[in-house]
Formats: sequence, C-alpha cells, structure tokens
Amino acid sequence: MFNKILCFILLGVFVGLAPVGAQTTPADASAKVKGRIIAARVDGLVNAVSKADGQSRALHDGDQISDQTQVVTSEGANVILVFSNGASVNVAADSTLDIDEFVQDPFASDLKVSDMKEEPGTSVTRLNIVKGELVGKVVHLNVDKGSEFTVNTPVGAAGIRGTTFRIVFRPDPRTGKAFFLVTTTEGTVVYRGITSGPVSIPAGKQVVATFDYTAPSATSPGSTAQSTPVTITTTNVSSTEASQIQTASQAIVTAVENTVIPSSGSGNAGTGGQQGGGNNNANTTTTTTNNAATTTNQQPINPTVVSPSG
Repeated sequence: MFNKILCFILLGVFVGLAPVGAQTTPADASAKVKGRIIAARVDGLVNAVSKADGQSRALHDGDQISDQTQVVTSEGANVILVFSNGASVNVAADSTLDIDEFVQDPFASDLKVSDMKEEPGTSVTRLNIVKGELVGKVVHLNVDKGSEFTVNTPVGAAGIRGTTFRIVFRPDPRTGKAFFLVTTTEGTVVYRGITSGPVSIPAGKQVVATFDYTAPSATSPGSTAQSTPVTITTTNVSSTEASQIQTASQAIVTAVENTVIPSSGSGNAGTGGQQGGGNNNANTTTTTTNNAATTTNQQPINPTVVSPSG
C-alpha cells in the first residue's frame, strides 16, 4: 500500500512540473528584431528609398527608417542617422548608403543615446557605401557575444569594433578612377578587401587607395563593379583630416544629445520606415541644430606605396 501511495505522489509531482519545463525553454530563446534608426538631423534634401518596392520619400528631423532602405544625400546635404545599438553615422553630401541589415536583441527600456557607452544586448549591422563618405561613432559592441558592424564598399569591407572612423569611396566616371579611404581616429577598424589579408587600422592611421574603376552596368543588375588597384598606402592621419573628422563627430554628439529611442516593445519599429523612411516623431525626441558637419571630396595624393601586412 505504501509503495502505491508513493508512486501516485511522484506521478503527481512529475505531471505538475512538466508544463513548467515546456514553457521555460522558449522563453529563454531571444529572437532578434529589426533595430530602430532615427534621422536625428537632416540638412538639405535627403531621400530614403525602399529597396523592396522602390518608393522614395524625403527625410526630415525625427523620421524613422529601417534596414533594407537606401539613403541618398543631394549636393550640399547631409544626414545624421542614429541606430538603437548606440551607433551613429554622419552621411556626407552626394552619398548613397544602403542599410542592408540592422537587427538586434529586444530591449525593454527607452534608450537615451547620449548616455550609451555600450550596446544593449547584441546586434548585426551591415551598411554599404555605394558612393560617397561617412563619419561614424560606434559605442562598445559585444563582439565576443556575436555582434557585428560592417561597412562595405565596392572594393572591400571595414569591420568596426567600437570606434570613431571615416570611410570614403568616390568614383569619378570622367576619369574612370575611384578614390578609397578608411581612417580611424579612435579604436580599431579591420579592413578586408583588395589586400592579401585583413589590415588592422588603429587610431591615427588610415588606408588610402586609388583604382581604375568601372561601375556596375545599369542594364545588367547581376553585374559587379570591376576595380584594379593602382596604389595602396598606409599613412598617418594628418592634423587637417583629424580636424575634419572631429567636426563631423562633434555634429553627431550635438545631434543626438536629446535623442531618445523607445524600447523595442513600445509600438512598432516603423512600418512606414520599412517602406523608405516612416515618421515616428511621437516616439522620438531629437534636437535640431544648424551646425553642419564639414564634408570633403578628398582627392588622392601620390604618396609612397606601402604594402600592409596581413
């Protein structure tokens, strides 16, 4: 009799605990969501184009967009984009930037960007400069837990690890050449592309290259850019260049000073933004400033060629 009673008790305990275990497993799995991207400051004509359907709209201060959007700045225009992982980029005039992917772990609290020293959770960010220039400020990323922040160009990719940097890719169809530059003023950038192996670019250094360059054919969507390296140079950042980056970086600091990104659980991540730049001003506070960042169309010089080691 005692054994039967004990069996019933144990069976009841097992049945009572089984649902708990079944509910715990899915709760522990954290799926990434689309990150939020805010146009904290827009100067001049800047368009957001949906890569899904080609719809385009002009961006204004406080507008929200998502990944799978192409951002196009006109002559004399620029835009500062703020990402909900704490990264910000200042996109210069006459630039085309594809936001190919931006996903991150959900975050429960609103984020005041100016207070962020590191990202909440982990994220994957993949940008692509079709042409133009940007200066970026990226907070500490949880790379050891899987975070990635990559800026691609037609001639290579720069992996960002929490740093201040500039990337320039300026093709000139009149000469058939292109100018490419990656500069680091804080932290480290790792470049992979035209070199035989990855090149680490620490603070105060830059990689410069000039190319014979043919852009992809508009009539052949599957075609790729063709480039032949002419010079590859590793050099120190000049005081003039450092000052230019500092000016653009300070514009970011000013623009995001009062920017608050709502938690991933409040509202959606910008339904209109997924169509090329939705406005979500009700959930976003931004400062407006007329301090335009300095942008330059820097032309390649003919420095001594240095072959960077892999």
